[in-house]
Amino acid sequence: MKRKNKRFWKPVVIGFGVVYVLTMGLTTFLVKEKFKEGYTQQFRQAAVSMLKRVSERESAMEEEDWNSEQSEKDFYQYLANGYLWEIDNELMQVSFAFYDKEKNLLAKTRDEIGGNSVWEGNTQIREYVSYDLDDFLSSKEKETLAQYYWENIFLEGMEPGKYRISILTPPQKEELWGIYVQRITWAAKEDWEGENYVDPLSKQIYRFEIGALIDYSTGEETGEIQSFVETDSEIVWEWFNPEIDEELRESGKISSTGMYLPYMISYRGTYKDWKRWTKSQYLHDFPAQNEFVWERGIEEPPLIVESDGFYYRGKYQLRVGMAEDPFCYIEMRMEGSPWLAAVNYMKYVYLAGLAMTLACMIKIIYAFRKIYDTQMSLEETRRDFTNAMAHELKTPLGIIRNFAENLMEHNMEEKRDYYLAQIIGQTEEMDHLVIKMIEISKLDSEDLLLKKEVLSFGELIKEQMARLEPMVQEKNLRVQYQENGNFLVNGDREYLAKAVWNLLDNAVEYNISHGSIRIKIEKDQCVIENTGSLMEKEEILHAFELFYTQDKSRSKKERHMGMGLFLTKKILGLHGMEIGLETMEDGIRVVIKASPIPKKH
Repeated sequence: MKRKNKRFWKPVVIGFGVVYVLTMGLTTFLVKEKFKEGYTQQFRQAAVSMLKRVSERESAMEEEDWNSEQSEKDFYQYLANGYLWEIDNELMQVSFAFYDKEKNLLAKTRDEIGGNSVWEGNTQIREYVSYDLDDFLSSKEKETLAQYYWENIFLEGMEPGKYRISILTPPQKEELWGIYVQRITWAAKEDWEGENYVDPLSKQIYRFEIGALIDYSTGEETGEIQSFVETDSEIVWEWFNPEIDEELRESGKISSTGMYLPYMISYRGTYKDWKRWTKSQYLHDFPAQNEFVWERGIEEPPLIVESDGFYYRGKYQLRVGMAEDPFCYIEMRMEGSPWLAAVNYMKYVYLAGLAMTLACMIKIIYAFRKIYDTQMSLEETRRDFTNAMAHELKTPLGIIRNFAENLMEHNMEEKRDYYLAQIIGQTEEMDHLVIKMIEISKLDSEDLLLKKEVLSFGELIKEQMARLEPMVQEKNLRVQYQENGNFLVNGDREYLAKAVWNLLDNAVEYNISHGSIRIKIEKDQCVIENTGSLMEKEEILHAFELFYTQDKSRSKKERHMGMGLFLTKKILGLHGMEIGLETMEDGIRVVIKASPIPKKH
């Protein structure tokens, strides 16, 4: 019968998938909460540090009588861009905004170019002059300039910068008139034999040196100082302020300068980090006029959380100086992605968990498959057993019915005793079948207790052969018995006698007239050979199965040989013994093997 191809893997895979997702999801959520706590703590520390720096600098400004509005703005702009490094976290970014006493915006974190000082003779007029790129360039122009800048940062410290960025401004640098990006060609100083190259934009001669590297494990310098000279240049990108005409630009001054793009600096951050910062509306939209409100009685301003579930956002609103008369106000904003941080932190846990889940899933599917196959095998055995029992009982029941009907008709009174004898004989055969089934049931019971004792297998053979002597004489069989050793076993006499009886009964019943039975006892085995019809290979393979039906040619009547052999193998197996069936040229050989028990002296 063909089995149904039951797909165990689908519910198992779905079940394990749900468990894996729920487990990893819950774990990631808990890790995400820890990252949120870490973000909050880092942000608070940065707020304390910034408040301290601003307070110290404000005190210094008062002592130096540095009270010009422009100087104040330059100072706060320097702080807004220069202290992002206070928070060292790849997945959390911040922005600062400074407000004056009237809560008007003075400076905020921005993309800027410049940062130069302004001098008149030996007098410094402005310490820090920079320009907000968003006031001049479009998003596309700013991204192009940022890419050139990033290429320079990437090479910084290893070789001279590939590009030089210069700005065009009026002499006092009040405005930004233009930006140039030059591709520079450098040559090692010792290899250059030409004249000094004067840069066509700045009218200057540029040299560049790379210092010796330091081995921090030993503190020693490695390598030598390298000197380079500029040998050529080419303008690859330029921008001009459309509000400044060409004639006015001629009066401007060109000077090389730097840029500050948040989260894209030489020792930390990348172009992608800067792009992420520029796309965050929350980190840019500081109002020109702000509201700063604190509840009475609190020791420090609270973190105002503005999270959307995926991004963790928050801000501090701080005041510097006396509560009644502060120097300035500060708003610090933070945006982080604790979910991304948790996923990145958990990536190896995901892989390990997936491997373990797959291993367990495969093991469970294999176990379920084995259970299913066992159940199906038991179901087939039960079905075969039912069919075999019905077949086995059908013949005697049919005979009993026929003889009983003949007795009811009273037309053959002289055969009454014969009919009754046949009916009794058939009931005895059915009773014998039932007894064997009960014995098989007992052998499968967990409550079975074997009364073990040391027995001689040779003595058991002799006892059962004595019971079969009438049948042996009836068939004129020749029995040869040879004992070359004492085959001792530790077992239950009653059950082992039944097993031996089944083997010898088969050897006699399926023998031929004037045939032979040869029994050979060794120290660790017993061999029983009998003449008779040969068995096919398929019959040998299935001979020990329950209710295996032997070919009719082996007997005058059809009989389920497998029941007796099944019972025999079951009994011997309970005693740690093995049985095998082989064909010979003139019959069948049965071999019983076991570990012998040494005889006590």
